[in-house]
Amino acid sequence: MRLLLSICILTGMLAAPAAQAAPRRVVSINLCSDIIAADLAAPGTLKSVFRLGRDPEDSPVAALLADVPPNDGRIEDILPFAPDLVLAHEWSSPFTLGLLARMNIPVATVKDARSFEDIRENIRTIAAALGREEKGEEVIARFDAEMAAARRDSTNAPTAILYQDLGSAATPNSILGRILSLTGFRNVVTEENVVGLAYPDIEDVIAFRPELIALGIYRPDAPSQANAVLEHPALRLYRERYAEEVRLKAGGWTCSTRFVAGAASRLAATHDAMMAKSGASRTSSTLPLWEGQTAEGSLGRGHP
Repeated sequence: MRLLLSICILTGMLAAPAAQAAPRRVVSINLCSDIIAADLAAPGTLKSVFRLGRDPEDSPVAALLADVPPNDGRIEDILPFAPDLVLAHEWSSPFTLGLLARMNIPVATVKDARSFEDIRENIRTIAAALGREEKGEEVIARFDAEMAAARRDSTNAPTAILYQDLGSAATPNSILGRILSLTGFRNVVTEENVVGLAYPDIEDVIAFRPELIALGIYRPDAPSQANAVLEHPALRLYRERYAEEVRLKAGGWTCSTRFVAGAASRLAATHDAMMAKSGASRTSSTLPLWEGQTAEGSLGRGHP
């Protein structure tokens, strides 16, 4: 009987799946996974990150990754590290991801975050792959607390636009549009699309009469055609005379990770300062309308 019992116990042990060890050699091949992994990976396990992850203009965690070897996301960059886990993005090279699958190297991918819940889901995806679920929930709790602290009453919400390089403006259904709403602003851009960006002309931006123009600034020390539109004379004059302005570092919302809470905090503080001013006198009321124009502006309808 004892022999039979021992055999049953041994059989059960062999049949039970072995606990999977947490990965010890992790390679990230995308900026978005870099940013999340920098928060979550156990010390010493992140062996290589995508090159932009170490660039402070693109990465909010560049200082944390400064000593981690860079890669360009190619298979020849990955294999020398003998990874037991690769972190990627859903848009990473299918060729590279296919080769990794054929070599049975585990891959965890993040998706393009379009909502606050997507941010949480990406954190949980990477945390689970790293065997760091508890750490992931800590990061999510911190993110939720920061976003809750930035929430402002939308009653009598000031109008705003978040305007970036190439003349792009955040739509309401984008992460940045959701942040404007969370922090108590009414987005003057009403167009929605899958990209999360609209491209109003300078004339349209002024016609919207936003009380706040939030500028997304990218590489301010490297002037380009892309960011020249932000300093258009007409837009600059409007900002000086009729609107409040806040400059936000665009790298803070790269990949829409938990670091968007920094932009939310800045916008919340701007909201508080604007509301603290004389409440009844709103800056947009001093801007005259064009003949036949409504206060909502004229995007898509042409100008008189």
